[in-house]
This record gives sequence, structure tokens and C-alpha cells, in this order.
Amino acid sequence: MKFYSKIAALGAVLAIATAFAAADTLQLGSYATTQSNMGNVNSAMNFAGFSLSVPTTLPTGTNSTFFLDPTTVWHAALPGSTWIGSTATSGPGGVNPASGYYVYTTTFSATPGVYFGTFSVLADDTTYVLLNGVTPNPLPGSEGALGGNLHCADGIPNCLTVDTVSVSGVNLMATNTLAFIVQQAGDQAPGLDPSGLDFSANLTNVPEPSSLMLLGTGLIGSAGALLRRRRA
Repeated sequence: MKFYSKIAALGAVLAIATAFAAADTLQLGSYATTQSNMGNVNSAMNFAGFSLSVPTTLPTGTNSTFFLDPTTVWHAALPGSTWIGSTATSGPGGVNPASGYYVYTTTFSATPGVYFGTFSVLADDTTYVLLNGVTPNPLPGSEGALGGNLHCADGIPNCLTVDTVSVSGVNLMATNTLAFIVQQAGDQAPGLDPSGLDFSANLTNVPEPSSLMLLGTGLIGSAGALLRRRRA
């Protein structure tokens, strides 16, 4: 009797434990090299490099980034984040950064698994997003269409309309890298074509309990079946 009771007790413990499995919740957001992380788990934004055309491989530079004031030109910074740029003068009222593609990166740790939540991004003129070197789905992927580029990209992501997507089924590893390829047209009058990036995300991983739950309930069922067979 004690043997069967122990099996049943072990199964109950495994089944109950799944209900208390801790979820891994991540707050991510852009902030400059010299800023505090504002509660974000990711590193400060890194300016990895610049190219005249879309880079076929991501640059690996480790240059500083700078806080940019959106003033009334850009949308206000997203919660838990700030606008950042490659120079302190690349924001509104500064100098027009050269036309081309500016790459920013940040890294963060996570419990490996599948995550869901929200991801928001703003950029001037627009940006392409990569997670661990690939275009994630459903994170913002394609750059917004520049169109007339009278302010920033006509399509989103842009600097006026927050591009927020619901995230589900995003696989994270123990160490992850987010890369942003920010396109800059630089074709407006001096001081009227700033360049910058802002992003914010909240992602949660609910531990997969099915295996432990199946094992636990299976042990409970087996103990009951064995006990009934012995009594018979």
C-alpha cells in the first residue's frame, strides 16, 4: 500500500508543480550608452555601423549611441525607452545624417522557449528589424515605404505612428540579439531630416507544463490501477 501511495504522491507533486511554474517576463527598450536601463533587461543600444546600401551582413562595430530629444517633430518616446541615434546631433534640429543605412544592436538574456507579448517601434526615416540574424514573424519586419519622405517614411515603421504588433510564437535563446537597420534618406533641407530609433517590448514565456502534467497524472493513474489490480 505504501508503495502505491508514494507513486500517487509523486504524481500529485509533479501535477501541482506545473501550476506554479514561473513565467519569464522580459521588458525591453532602447536607451543610449550613458543612460540607465529604466528597468529593461537588454543592453544599451550599440551603433554597429553604417553603409550606403542595405548591408548583406550585419556590421559588428561597438560605437556609442546618444539620447535624442523628439521635441514636437517625432512621436514621444515609448514607455520605458528613449529615442537614440548615432550622434548627439542626429535628432530634430540637428544636422542631417548622411543618406544610407545605420545599424543598431542590443543583446539580452532569456529562458529559452516560446514567447508572446507586444513589440513597438518608431524610426526616422524607417527601420528593418532582425532577431538573432533573421526576420522574425510577427515582429516588425519590412521597412516602411519612404514615399515622398516629407517628414519620415510614409509607411510604418516611421517616426509618427507607433508600429505595435502582437507577438506570439517567438523563439528565444539563452542569449539574443536584436538588430535594427535604420534607413536615412537625408534628402530634405539641412536640419529637417533627422535620424533616430525608438523601440519597446514586453515578452512573456509561459513554461510548457504538458510533459510534467502528463507524467504526474500518468503516475497517479498507474498507482490507482495497480492498487485495484492488487485488491482484485
